[in-house]
Amino acid sequence: ARFQPSPHYQTVVDEWLDSYKQNQKDSFLVLINFIVQSCGCKGVVSSEMFDNLQNAEIIGALTKDFNEDSVNYPLSTPGPQLKRFKAGLCEFAQLLVYSCRNSLIYDEYLFPSLLALLTGLSDSQVRAFRHTSTLLAMKLMTGLVKVFLGVSIQLQTAQRRCDIECSKRDPDRASDRLEELKASISELHENKEEVSSMMNGMFRGVFVHRYRDQLPEIRAICIEELGIWLKLDPEHFLNDKCLKYLGWTLHDKRSSVRLQCVRALQGLYQEKEFIGRLELFTSRFKVRNPSGLCSGTEEGLGEEECSCIYPLVYTSHKGLASAAGKFLYNKHVMGNSLPRQLHEHAAYLVDSLWDVAGSELRDWERMTFFLLQDCGEKQEGALIDLMICTIKQAALAVPPVGRSHGKKVLKAKKIQEQDRRRLTTHFIPLLPLLLAKYSADAEKVSLLLKAPLYFDLEMYSNSSQLKKHLDLLLVQICGIVEKHTELPVLQACAQLACTLCSDSYTFSSRAHLVFSQLLDSLVECFNTYLSGLLQVGYNSMLLSLSPALAIVAESVLEKYHSCVHSEQSIFFYQLIVSALKCAAFHLMWAKVNAVNSTPTEAELKHLKMDVRSYCKVCQICLSLDCTEIRDQAFELLCDLLLLYSPSSARSTPTLQTLVYLPSDSLRCDMSGFLIDYIFSDDSSDLNGQYFGEDEMKITLLQKKRNQLAGYCKLVIYGVLDLVAATDVFKHYSKCFNDFGDLIKETISKSKQINPVQSAKTVCLSLQQMFSEMLTEDPKNQNLGEIRELAKRLAMSFGIDLYHVREPLAALHMDGIRFAFHEPQDGEDRLPNVAFLEILSEFSFKLLQADRPKLVAFLKSECPSAALSWPPLRMYQRSLGVERPPVAGQDEEGSACSRDETPLSKRRRTTAQVETGIVRLHRYDRMLVIDC
Repeated sequence: ARFQPSPHYQTVVDEWLDSYKQNQKDSFLVLINFIVQSCGCKGVVSSEMFDNLQNAEIIGALTKDFNEDSVNYPLSTPGPQLKRFKAGLCEFAQLLVYSCRNSLIYDEYLFPSLLALLTGLSDSQVRAFRHTSTLLAMKLMTGLVKVFLGVSIQLQTAQRRCDIECSKRDPDRASDRLEELKASISELHENKEEVSSMMNGMFRGVFVHRYRDQLPEIRAICIEELGIWLKLDPEHFLNDKCLKYLGWTLHDKRSSVRLQCVRALQGLYQEKEFIGRLELFTSRFKVRNPSGLCSGTEEGLGEEECSCIYPLVYTSHKGLASAAGKFLYNKHVMGNSLPRQLHEHAAYLVDSLWDVAGSELRDWERMTFFLLQDCGEKQEGALIDLMICTIKQAALAVPPVGRSHGKKVLKAKKIQEQDRRRLTTHFIPLLPLLLAKYSADAEKVSLLLKAPLYFDLEMYSNSSQLKKHLDLLLVQICGIVEKHTELPVLQACAQLACTLCSDSYTFSSRAHLVFSQLLDSLVECFNTYLSGLLQVGYNSMLLSLSPALAIVAESVLEKYHSCVHSEQSIFFYQLIVSALKCAAFHLMWAKVNAVNSTPTEAELKHLKMDVRSYCKVCQICLSLDCTEIRDQAFELLCDLLLLYSPSSARSTPTLQTLVYLPSDSLRCDMSGFLIDYIFSDDSSDLNGQYFGEDEMKITLLQKKRNQLAGYCKLVIYGVLDLVAATDVFKHYSKCFNDFGDLIKETISKSKQINPVQSAKTVCLSLQQMFSEMLTEDPKNQNLGEIRELAKRLAMSFGIDLYHVREPLAALHMDGIRFAFHEPQDGEDRLPNVAFLEILSEFSFKLLQADRPKLVAFLKSECPSAALSWPPLRMYQRSLGVERPPVAGQDEEGSACSRDETPLSKRRRTTAQVETGIVRLHRYDRMLVIDC
C-alpha cells in the first residue's frame, strides 16, 4: 500500500529538506537536537561540539547534562500523550525515508551520519536515549527495506528493458536508449548496494544488541519490526539466521514481547508460500505443525505439543485460561477422554471450562448418580472435588484466586439465581445420603460438607418434607464430629454449624438445639478423659483420646503445667497443640466479650491473670523439642499479645487493666525463636520423606513468613520496642528472596512511627553484626556481608533527602560513637573503627549542609592518633572531605600511607535499586539507567 503521510508532518519534513539542501551542517544539527529533545534531554549539541567531538563524546556530554527530576521521559509518559508522541515520531521517521528515497538517501552524508548517531545512542546506558533511538532506528530500517524493494523492482524493470533492447536487430536497436538503460542499471546497482549496506549496519549495530535489551518495550519494538521485514522482504530476511531471533524470543519473560513474537509468526504462517522456508524453524521450536496449517486437520498438534497447552487452564489470565479450556474441551471432552491428573486445582479447571462446557459441568444429576454407585475410590474423589467446585461456581460466580471477571450483566445474575435454586432442590434430599456413604473418608466428607454453604438454605423452611432432610443433615454432621479427629473435617463441620445456626434462618433454633446437645456431650466426655489422663498411665489413654474434644477445654488453663512438664509429654503433642489453640480462642473471645459488655474490675484482673499464665505456658513451649508445639505457641503468642496490646485499649480506656506487655525473658525467647527457626538455614524440618519436595519447602516457607509477619506486627503496634526489630533488620540482605518484602515493609512502618529511632535501630543492627563478627574472629574482618546489608538499608531512606536528614544525622552520630568506643580490658586499640567503612554506605544520602556538622562531630570524637587510619580516611572521603594533614608527617610518609590505602574512585557513584531501575546519584545530578 502506498504511504499516506499526514499533511502536517509532510510540511515539516519538506521545509527541513529545503533547508538541508541549502546548508547541510546547520540543518543536520537541527535534526540531531530534535532527536535529543525527543529523548527528554535538556542538553543541546552546539556547532563546536559537532565539529570537534566524535559521536561517543557528544553522547557522553549529553549524558552528563541529562538532568531529570523523575524516571519519566516522553516515550515512557503514561496516558494518551504517549500514543500521540510515539505515533508522530514513527511517522516522522517513515516520512523522512520516503521523501529522500530518490535522492538524499544516497548523498553519503545524511543517512550514514544519522544512522551512526542512532547506533551510538542505542548503546547508551541512559534508558531514554536507548529507547528513543532504537525506535527511530527500527522505523528507519523499515523504511530502508521498502526503499530496497523499490530499487530492486526498478532494477528488474530496467534490466528487462535492456535485455529487450539488446535482443533487437542492429538496424532496430536504439544505441542512445541502450546506453541510457545500462547507465541506469549501473546506478541502481550502486543504490541497491548502498541501501543494503545501511540495512546491514542497522541490523548488526542496533537490532542484534537491542532485541535482548533489559527494557521489554525495546525488545518488543525490535521483534515487531522484524516481523515486518520478514514479510516485506522474505528473500533476504526469511531464513534461519533471522528466524532464530523469533524462536528465542518465544521464551521471553514478558508477555508483551511474546505477543509481538506470536503476531509476527502468525503473519508468516498465513502465507502458504512461506511454509517451505519455515520447516526447520517449525521442527526446532515446535511453534506450529505445517500440516495443520495447510490442511486444517485435527492432527496438526501431537500429544506432546498438546501436553504443553493443557496446563494453561490453570493460568491466572482469564482469557488465556478460557482459550486453553476450549482447546481441552474440543480435544478430549468431546471425545470422552480426559488427560490424567487434570482434576488437580479443580477450581481453576472449572472456571476455564465454564464458558464452553457449562451444561456438562451443571449436570449434577449424573454426578450424584455415579457417586451413589461404586465407581472407584480415585474417580469418586476427583468427581466430588469437581462437583463442589461447580456448585460454588454456579452459586457465587466468584473466580479463583488470581483471576478476575468482568461485571455481571442482569441476565447472568438471573441465570446464577436459577442455578442456585436448582442445585439446592437437587442436593437437599441427596446430601445426607452422600454424607452417610462417605462419612468414613475424611477427604471426601470434608468436601461434601462445603456444599450446603452454597445452597439457598431458606428452602429448608418451605415444607415439612424438607425439614426432615434438615434433621437428617444435622444427624450426619453430629456423627461426623464424633467420628473424626482430622482438622479439615472438624473445621468444615464447625463452619457449616455456624452457618446453620445463623439467626437469619427460621430453622436456626432447630440447629442450635442439636449442636448444643453435641457440645454438652463432648464437654462431658472430655472432662472424663482429662481427669483420667492426668491420673492413669498414658499409653492406655493415647489410643482413645480424641483431639477433637479439645475444642471445649476451657478448663485446660489450670492443667497446663502438669501436662507440659510430664516425662511423656512428647507423646501428647497433638493434645497440647489443640489445648493451646483452645485456650487462645477462649482468651480471644473473652476479650471480645469484655469489649461488648461491662465486666467488673475483678473479672478483668482475673482475665489478665489468665493471659499472663497462658503466655508463661507458651514461653515454656517455645523451648520444647517439638516443631508443632513450638510453632503453634509462637503464632498464638503473637496473636494474643497483639490483642491485649496498649493500642487495643485506646478506644476503650475502661479496658486498660487488660493491657499486657511481654516480660523481658519472653521477649528474649521470641527473639531467639526468630534466629533459631525462622532465619535459620537448617533444613531439618524437611528431612526424611519431605526433603527435596518443592511443595513442602513452599509450605514451610509460608509458615515462616506468617511467623515473621506476626513478630513484625508486634514491633509495629508497639508491643515490642523498635530495638527488637534489629533481629529482623540484620537479615534483610541475607534472606531478601524469602522475607525481603516483609522486612522492607517493617522498616517503612518503623520510619512512620519514629523516624529517628528507626534510623538508630538500623545502625544498631549493623553494630550488632559487626560485634558478632569481631567475637567470632577478631583478626579476619570480612565486611562484605555487612556492607551489602548497609547498602540495602541505605536504599530504604528513599529519595526525599530533606525528609530524612535528621534520622540520617542521628544514624551517623551513633555510628561514629560506636566506632570510637573506648576499648575494654584486653581489647585492641579502638577495635570498632572499621565500622566507619560500613557507615560510609549511608553518606551519599546526606545533604551538603549536614556534612560539615558531621565532620565537626567526627573530629570531636576521633583521637588524633587515628586520623591516618584507612577506615577514617574512607569515611572522610564519603563525606566529601579530604584528610587533614597530620602534624610531623612528611611527604614521603604521606606517599607510603597512600600506598597502603585503596585509592578512591574518580567520581563516587552509589546505586539505588528501585523497581528494576538504578538511580546514579552523582553529586547533585541523577541519571536513570538500567540495572
